[in-house]
Amino acid sequence: MLKRFILENFSSYRDENILELTAGRTELHSNHLVEYPNQKVKLLKSAIIYGANASGKSNLIKAMEYAKDIITKGFNKTETYKKYFRLDKECSKKATQFEFEIELNNEFYSYGFSAILHNKQVEEEWLYKIGKSSDEQIFERKDNIIKLGKKLAKDKRFHVYIEDMQNQSNKLFLSEIANKKSDRVEAEIFNNIYSWFDRKLIILHPNTKFGNISSIGSDENLSKMFKENLAKFDTGIIDISSIEEDFEQNFKEFPSEFKIEIERDLTLEKAKDKKIILRGSDGLFVTIYKDKNDELKIQKLGLIHSSEVDDIFELQDESDGTKRLFDLIPLIAKFNDDYTIVIDEFDRSFHPNLTKTFFELFYKNNNSKSQLIVTTHESTLLDLTLLRRDEIWFAEKDKGGASKLFTLNQFKERYDKKIEKAYLSGRYGAIPIFQDFDNLDMDK
Repeated sequence: MLKRFILENFSSYRDENILELTAGRTELHSNHLVEYPNQKVKLLKSAIIYGANASGKSNLIKAMEYAKDIITKGFNKTETYKKYFRLDKECSKKATQFEFEIELNNEFYSYGFSAILHNKQVEEEWLYKIGKSSDEQIFERKDNIIKLGKKLAKDKRFHVYIEDMQNQSNKLFLSEIANKKSDRVEAEIFNNIYSWFDRKLIILHPNTKFGNISSIGSDENLSKMFKENLAKFDTGIIDISSIEEDFEQNFKEFPSEFKIEIERDLTLEKAKDKKIILRGSDGLFVTIYKDKNDELKIQKLGLIHSSEVDDIFELQDESDGTKRLFDLIPLIAKFNDDYTIVIDEFDRSFHPNLTKTFFELFYKNNNSKSQLIVTTHESTLLDLTLLRRDEIWFAEKDKGGASKLFTLNQFKERYDKKIEKAYLSGRYGAIPIFQDFDNLDMDK
């Protein structure tokens, strides 16, 4: 689980800002918490971030993904040009910093790094095990000088690893150790933390296509899962099937080069199960394959709306909200697998009722340590019968253009307070301030 995320000097965030998922003293919605008695800590399962357009909501999510990319892909595969706070000239010379406090196997760790991004130079890096009374250093790095904690200092192999890092100022020590895939006991914590970033931290943007839905229609269990959840969201879809059609008929207006390329790709070993999946922004979804006669065929996802009318719809015929659901429903299967799921513009194309239903399903089905962190404009979620005060966050820019994060919990609102109305009236800030349109002369 994510306990805390800290960032500084990235995009619209100039100063240190903290997204805190440690629960406050609010007693409501105890099912929104995971308790760790040995640490006397309770962590939140969700955080919902509000703010005006360009307030920094999306930049917060981008910061998480950016740090993840550097950890899992490295600086050389990550764009580093002008990622610092650009409205202050001094920030171009300062390091950008990211820190994650996470829980793994009921233990807490703090991992972070700071780097001058434009030259891809790591200035500091650290990993600590967080205790109730004191923290245990696993390693700490300043420039290319790495200091090991007591346990690792006894391992001669790690001293060899340090020597290998002497001239590797553009690489993270955590990633280098994890990428060695060592089965040494001493390397286990490196592997586990790296794996959390690589596998357990899922970050989705508005146009992200999550999950492989190519088997819907042919996979009975997957079709059943989609069918059940589509019914919960009142989409009107009562069943799912597959439509088999001829390739030539569907793509007859495409240039011959397209067919040649498809033929070539299907002969390559990398073509998984000899299938090619095409997804378009308009909801087009087809699987192209070769039948037993080596002829090109396509399979389309079929959606049934009525048992009385013999007509099958395609995904591209559905509303934008239903298309969005096909991207997000696969996440429901992960609600009980200890994932930290982060979604930017969660409510895009959603009716307010769909947005609220998704959160209700998350809280109802989540019996694990999974978390859901989203940015949204959907004010109907601002309901203390649905959320805790410490789960609600706001992003706002100051006069210097720097984003800042703050939580509703600092306002100490009553549990029966109409939060949505107070937010829209500007009590908490983080909403757009419009000019008086009555004073505008549209003829000028």
